[in-house]
Amino acid sequence: MAKILFQETQHFRGNPLWTVLLSLPVLIFMSVLVYQLITGKPVGERPMSNAALVFLSLFVLIPSVWASRRVKLTTIIDEEKIMYGWNMPTNELNEIRLNDIKSWSVIRYGFVGYGYRISRKYGTIHNLSGNKGLQIETLSGEKVLIGTHQAEKLRTIIEQIDSGSVPV
Repeated sequence: MAKILFQETQHFRGNPLWTVLLSLPVLIFMSVLVYQLITGKPVGERPMSNAALVFLSLFVLIPSVWASRRVKLTTIIDEEKIMYGWNMPTNELNEIRLNDIKSWSVIRYGFVGYGYRISRKYGTIHNLSGNKGLQIETLSGEKVLIGTHQAEKLRTIIEQIDSGSVPV
């Protein structure tokens, strides 16, 4: 097995703002449901039924909050390849062999959104937060941007690999 040179795992839960923003809709819908159940009075001009509130809370909002607390973005670079990806829906990581890379560098970028995205400028984006990432272009022309919180460490590893001080 190849020696791991760089490894990073990022989580949404590192930012408490996400927890608050994602939990707020659950609390609102559950509060409306409890109020409607206790008082028997519907809330609003076009109220949701109790069944619809329960369904939305249990099968949409709560799983969304749960997923946001569990999702992670993993990046691993070893002597042969880069492995990256999300742990949902599976733990399987994408791979790019180092000898298939045309160019790669750590870049600073503007806001590109969070999660998995596709962009004309950056290609396939995997980003959890921040504005720094590993931009890769393969020999086949595929572009991938992987967000990172360890930009300087990653830059050092890339320089070592490119200079040949780390055997590939």
